[in-house]
Amino acid sequence: MGNASSQNRILLNELSYDILEMTSTLNDNIPKLNNNQKDVFHAIYNSAINNEGRTFFVYEYGGTGKTFLWTTLLNSVRRKGKIALAVASSGIASLLLPGGRAPHSRFKIPLDISQSSMCSIKKNTHLAELIQKTSLIVWDEAPANHRYCFEALDRTLRDILSEIRQNAENKQFGGITVVLGGDFRQTLPVIQNATKAQILRSCIVNSYL
Repeated sequence: MGNASSQNRILLNELSYDILEMTSTLNDNIPKLNNNQKDVFHAIYNSAINNEGRTFFVYEYGGTGKTFLWTTLLNSVRRKGKIALAVASSGIASLLLPGGRAPHSRFKIPLDISQSSMCSIKKNTHLAELIQKTSLIVWDEAPANHRYCFEALDRTLRDILSEIRQNAENKQFGGITVVLGGDFRQTLPVIQNATKAQILRSCIVNSYL
């Protein structure tokens, strides 16, 4: 680790998980994944570990074990000494994920979001360094966020990753594996005084992503 890294509290924080404890939890939990979950787990895990940079959407109804799947995935990637960031659109959901945060606080997404917004992550900062070392981002309850939030993150990651990886500016999310999850029958983005058509247009399914 270089000097910058040894001073970087947020980076060290994401590397300080208890590997032994995670391993024993994983040994219990991986066999409990059903076949469908196993397929999803392996596809995402392989993309994160092999830097394939794929984007996934996991659509599940509430109560079908999504949090269990996320936890198993996050622990598996972290056990390899890699960085996996977890965010969820509601405070309660973010508490259910190990190391979970709200997306606006983790990625500095502007609250007043527009079509051309960027996240306020400055280059050469500790947060930028954390992002450059990230292998996986899990974003739960994604349908509750405006599509501009994901598009701002996409543009920002391309920008930050292009400093260290060739061609990152041409890769979705800069080449980081990103998993979005949620249930479109639950909360869609809340927009004041919006028509139904405006709300649907703001939903992630209508994004270029």
